[in-house]
Amino acid sequence: MTTLTWKKFLIAPAMIALFAGSCKVDPKLLNPDASLTKEGLLADTVRITVDKNAQLMTTSLKLGVTYMKNNLDSWGDGPSITRGTNLLKGAVVYHNQHIFGFGAGNPEPRPGIYDWTSLDERVSLMTTTMLSTPVITFATAPTWMTDTTWYAGKYDEDTDWDKIEWAPLFSHEKDFAHLCAETAKRYTSVKYFQVWNELKDMWDTLPGHNRWDYERYTRLYNLVYDSVKAVRPDAIIGGPYIGIDSWQNPPSGASSGISDPATYGTLDQRCLDVVTYWLQHKHGGDFLCIDGGIDANDQDATDIIASTKKFKDVSTWIHAQTNLPVWWSEDYVGLNTDTTKQPAALGCMLVYHALGGDAVSLRWSPEQQEGEGNVSNFFSSTLVPNGGKPFNNYFLYKDFNTYFPAGTKLYTTTVSATSVMVMSSQTKIMLINKTAALQKTKINNTLAVNLNPYQVKYVTLP
Repeated sequence: MTTLTWKKFLIAPAMIALFAGSCKVDPKLLNPDASLTKEGLLADTVRITVDKNAQLMTTSLKLGVTYMKNNLDSWGDGPSITRGTNLLKGAVVYHNQHIFGFGAGNPEPRPGIYDWTSLDERVSLMTTTMLSTPVITFATAPTWMTDTTWYAGKYDEDTDWDKIEWAPLFSHEKDFAHLCAETAKRYTSVKYFQVWNELKDMWDTLPGHNRWDYERYTRLYNLVYDSVKAVRPDAIIGGPYIGIDSWQNPPSGASSGISDPATYGTLDQRCLDVVTYWLQHKHGGDFLCIDGGIDANDQDATDIIASTKKFKDVSTWIHAQTNLPVWWSEDYVGLNTDTTKQPAALGCMLVYHALGGDAVSLRWSPEQQEGEGNVSNFFSSTLVPNGGKPFNNYFLYKDFNTYFPAGTKLYTTTVSATSVMVMSSQTKIMLINKTAALQKTKINNTLAVNLNPYQVKYVTLP
């Protein structure tokens, strides 16, 4: 999602451990009158077993972030920037920046006249400061490519920011592809590229169509793909970057048959059709990227943790269509989510991604944007004094990146209830309390671990 308004996986039950309960409890978390007898604890303890002789799979998931308008910018508060920079450096693998907008100025304000200043700064931040694996998203297009009324000098800096998400006109699609090629030539340290964003401004308006204009998108994608590959054969390029919408009450043509009415609703068939068409007609592609969130288009999720099942269902469908690596360019657990629940919901989402065999999950906007609350950001705004402070989401991602990097061997787990989600390697187990109640767990009948409400905890296995 490129604005902060959400408009809008092949996993057997044994692969995902969903449960409830607990084990030995910190007395400070219990009612003073609560029984601490052995029998009382055993009755409400979630039993977790990790079979270290039964390898389940090897993960491919790598985590990353997409920069937004404000992201450790030099004009912010110095100490806050330092704190935020130290937090983000090494916390995840990929760092992604759009070529225009979302913190970058117009790279080609007039035909053939380039201004790389702001994009240079962001790419330097990704590569030199963060030492990350950089990603560039080829979106959006300069105003002269999108506005038939444009002429030099009409707009301040030749850019109409109200048209930032307009798609290139047919007559300028090759110009946009050329800009993408020039970008790839300039930033040779960047190998990963996403093409466009959520099919913005590409809804088919022909009478009776009522769908995305996937022909238009794929035509643009192919022009970009061919242009970039011509100058950068090593470039790794993906699409179609479509948001997978869902509905509680799907409109005509939107019902896909992939549904969970109790949580996220029904996947929008028109979004799935974009994926199908792109796979059939692309000139080439090195990965498939999508995005999505738990909220339905017509109703916010009532259970944000249970609704993360949407990621599993989307992933299952995608992997049945292609062997390409699957990137989640954006993934959301609800913009109105209570911050106490955010880590648990995001944790469940990441477990679904990992167990589903997905390749990448990019967290949108690691830095809290000015004037907004925490919408699953990693740290507070660095524009103000005492900013750059970590939210709990940061520790969730950093520890996941540390303990469950791509290539981690996962092992079969069994659990006795559905209030806790679990994922385990040979040495570490990730525990997620999905409830508002304290949960007591016992792992391999040996290790007792208590989970506070909605807590995510990484524990060394006995």
